[in-house]
Amino acid sequence: MPTEVKGALDLRKALKKFTPDLAKETQKELGALLKPITLKARGFIPGDAPLSGWGKASGNGRFPEWSSNAAKRGIGYKTTPSRPNRSGFRALARIVNNSAAGAIYETAGRVNPQGREQAPMVKVLLPGHANFGKSIRSGTKTQSKSNNPNAGKQFIDALDKYGRIVDANNQVGAGRRSRKMKGRAIYRAWYEDGGKTNAAVLKAIATAKVKFDAAVGRR
Repeated sequence: MPTEVKGALDLRKALKKFTPDLAKETQKELGALLKPITLKARGFIPGDAPLSGWGKASGNGRFPEWSSNAAKRGIGYKTTPSRPNRSGFRALARIVNNSAAGAIYETAGRVNPQGREQAPMVKVLLPGHANFGKSIRSGTKTQSKSNNPNAGKQFIDALDKYGRIVDANNQVGAGRRSRKMKGRAIYRAWYEDGGKTNAAVLKAIATAKVKFDAAVGRR
C-alpha cells in the first residue's frame, strides 16, 4: 500500500547521508508498522487450492501452480522506495505480493467481475505454424482463450467463496486512492486496518524529519 509524503524521498537520502543511525531506526519502525498488516493479509490466503486442480502444475508454464505456503510467503513489506510509475509516483513504504498465484487470487475479477470476454475463433493460415489449417481461439491478453464461455466467471465465483474483492478506497484514511486498491488479501487487510497504519507511517516519517532537523542543527 503506498503512503505519499512530499519530500519524503529527499528526507530518506538525507537521513542515510547525514544520520545513518536515524535512517536505520526509521526503516525499522516503518517495518514494524507494516508487519501486522502483512501477517493479517497472509491469514486471508486459503489453506487449500481455491479450485480443484489448481494445486497441480499446468504443464505449459502459462498458469502458475497454486501453493498456499508460497502465496503466503509472497506477501511482504518493503521500506525502500519503489520505481516511479507512469505518473512519476514512488512509494516510500509498501506491502507487496511476489507470488504469481497469490497475485491472481488477490486480483482476479477486479476489472472484469464476470470474467474476461471469450476470444474469437480464427483459422491459422500461416504455413509452418503448428496449428496451420486449424481453427483456434486468438485474441488480446484481455480475452479468454478457453473454449468454455463461462470459464472466467466460474473461476472468479470459486475464488469469491474464499474471499470477495474489497475496495480499500472506501476506507477513510486508507492512503492514496487508486483504481488498483482492490483485492482479497492485502487490500482487505488494508481496508480492515481502517487507516491506522497509514496514519502511523505518516507520523513516523514526520517524527524522523523533526529528529533529523534537530540532529543537523546541533552540528
